[in-house]
Amino acid sequence: MMELMANCFDIDVTTERERRITQTPPRRGKTLLTKTPKDIIVIKDMLYFMENLHVIYMMRDPRDVVVSMHPWDETRYWNDLNIWKMWTEMGEELTDHPRFIRVHYEDLVTNPDQVQEMINRRLPFLAKTARFSTFYQKAKPSAYNLAALKGLRPVSAKSIGNWRNHKERLAGQILRHGPISGELVRYGYENDNLWEKELEGVKPDVRDGHHAFFATEKYVKNKLRWNKLRAVRVLISHSRWFLFLREKLRRG
Repeated sequence: MMELMANCFDIDVTTERERRITQTPPRRGKTLLTKTPKDIIVIKDMLYFMENLHVIYMMRDPRDVVVSMHPWDETRYWNDLNIWKMWTEMGEELTDHPRFIRVHYEDLVTNPDQVQEMINRRLPFLAKTARFSTFYQKAKPSAYNLAALKGLRPVSAKSIGNWRNHKERLAGQILRHGPISGELVRYGYENDNLWEKELEGVKPDVRDGHHAFFATEKYVKNKLRWNKLRAVRVLISHSRWFLFLREKLRRG
């Protein structure tokens, strides 16, 4: 999503790596684009204090989420099911916020241009420069982002339903963190719980994923501590006068 936005809309400030909203922007500009999934923990207060902040929130089938792997750690799955459950609950609290845009991953990869039009209606201040479906023809991602993307290629829906190739992992996550059929029905991924029959007789893989730490109660409490004050600090550090002053000091 970040590469699509950066290459298909007129956005003048982007970050090469995942960058928390709590970090000061790299430089001044008209529009800053940044991303990190962990910001869902703190974004509620940021939206309250920062009236020019807009959030694109990616929703994905949890079954495919928990079987996803990343090139930076090919020995473990990336996220555990309790992370999806916790972050989805946090996202649900913001569903009706006018500057919170929920996009289903499955819609994005099957109908990228339709999703782009929806985003453009919600963010009319952004000028479209290319279609999502053609982003790969002009995109020049950093080496860091290129590795995360696993190469530059057209938007593809081939990863939808990949959980069927990793049933042991999915069975283990449900055993450890509870059923998900209710959520699957609520978000339109299933009509009932009959899909669970596909896991019958499967030996569960109960190993932790790479990001298991980010769903611990200790981590979340630490991030929410003094969050309103953090939001005020972020508002200041993103302001034009602060960035102008910082540039002046850097130049001596």
